[in-house]
Amino acid sequence: MVALYLAEWLLVSSPACRNAPGWGCLGVAVLWGDVTPFVLFVVGWPVLRMLGVRPAWLTALLGVGLSWYLLRYLTAVDNLPALPGGVSWVPFALPTAAFALAAWFIASLRPWLPRVATVVALALVVPVNTFVVSRVDDSRQEAALSASPVPLLGPRVPSGYHIEGVGTETLTAPTFYYRLAPDGRQATSMAELHREIEVIVAPVQPRFTPPSHCAAINSTYPVPAPACTAVAPDVWRSGNSQYVSYYIRVGDTVADIQATSPPVSPAVLTSVARSMSVRQPSYFTGG
Repeated sequence: MVALYLAEWLLVSSPACRNAPGWGCLGVAVLWGDVTPFVLFVVGWPVLRMLGVRPAWLTALLGVGLSWYLLRYLTAVDNLPALPGGVSWVPFALPTAAFALAAWFIASLRPWLPRVATVVALALVVPVNTFVVSRVDDSRQEAALSASPVPLLGPRVPSGYHIEGVGTETLTAPTFYYRLAPDGRQATSMAELHREIEVIVAPVQPRFTPPSHCAAINSTYPVPAPACTAVAPDVWRSGNSQYVSYYIRVGDTVADIQATSPPVSPAVLTSVARSMSVRQPSYFTGG
């Protein structure tokens, strides 16, 4: 693996590669991952024979297969600290472990119980890895939300909906955003997308003076300041017969709730707006 990565680095960094027309060596670099298992098998077989490992071809074949499997599905190890200089140890450690495991597995069929346990452990790599990666992502997202520049306003989620697409932004203005999406499969059609509810939270802007002006979110572009109608205490509505925005002010923060109505009913949007309050980061990550 060290030799393969060294060869790739020499190839991509060579003057001939840097000056190649079109895709040039970039295409080679992109395809390099597809040819790596083949090269690893071709090189590993004679090396294993030289080291006295028998049967060398079967060990090399199983080692390559396990290397591909671990590198593809054991992605949780990517979150571990890298080597000095930011070099990842994963592409080298996992294939080494895979070949060692292959040699041990093929050396003898006895005792069989440890090998059965190893097969079971390998089968559990995918679900365990998915769980660990999910927890790591949630932890990172909670840390990012804890540092949010605006309060985390969240509603009482309507029945049949869940929160997704949570994030923050500070490039144009400090904002916190997420979607209330219908339960079930991911939206793919326009009809399904029209059932989603977008929420953007930002500090109160000078031009937000309802009911005469309802420009709640500041940006680098001119913001329309339409008039709005009060529908509940500190809740206003603006829009046309289909695309609507509901605004709820909580302290020095405004939540802009955007939806298509219908199919999202005014009753649902009003309920979402009136139930807005400051939440903990775990409320949005499911933690």
